Amino acid sequence: MAKLRALPLVLPSDQLTGVAPPAFERALGRAPPGSAAHKGLLHLCASVSAHAIGVCAPPSARAPVLHALATLDAYVLGRADAAAVAKARAELFSALLPLERATADAVRQSLEFEPRQATPIDAHADAVVVRFAALGAHYAASSAVLTLDAVAAPRDAARVPAQAAGAVAYRFVGLGQARASELRQSACDQASWESERPGAPEGHGAGALAVQLFHEFLGAAWKDVSDAQRLQYFELIDWAMPSELKAS
Repeated sequence: MAKLRALPLVLPSDQLTGVAPPAFERALGRAPPGSAAHKGLLHLCASVSAHAIGVCAPPSARAPVLHALATLDAYVLGRADAAAVAKARAELFSALLPLERATADAVRQSLEFEPRQATPIDAHADAVVVRFAALGAHYAASSAVLTLDAVAAPRDAARVPAQAAGAVAYRFVGLGQARASELRQSACDQASWESERPGAPEGHGAGALAVQLFHEFLGAAWKDVSDAQRLQYFELIDWAMPSELKAS
């Protein structure tokens, strides 16, 4: 076997960022735009985005995203050109803020009629619930924007799984743990104990500490859910990719 006389350079098409499975990133870097492989990868990303928007946005607000993804499907099938995709992308980008607002309004209305045990941080926590829900809708739709961008710039699709997973995590944590009176009260109880124990920092009262702890609890939960959802998307990608695209 011949010995290597130099360490091989990494070609631009093979450079990895670590945001997606290596085989997926390499396939995106190697697939010429418009090729069958490229269109197959776009279809896979569209499936991920469609799942995320179905989880994160109310049915009445999903139309702009679903329309954009339908245009992408038409491109994949040869029934639409790149110009149609670019137009759909621009329309979807313009619809992001209305989508966020519609999601926030729906969640805000649901909170008004929700019976639960009162806690000292309810006003702040309710605002966090609305914000997380809106962020979930925003990032789910943004994953579709990235998918459409990948028609002209295939490597942009590498960020779709993580973006969609983050969106789903915002939705589950915002409408789950952040709404729970038990978690809110746990933050208040922990803050009360920490602020009263010997050696506690001065000038950081129980109220401010409760809010801080509440966000710490949510941050840990968000990471766990995001990691788990990202792994699920990665498994889907690995299952769907043909073996010839997985070659190193």
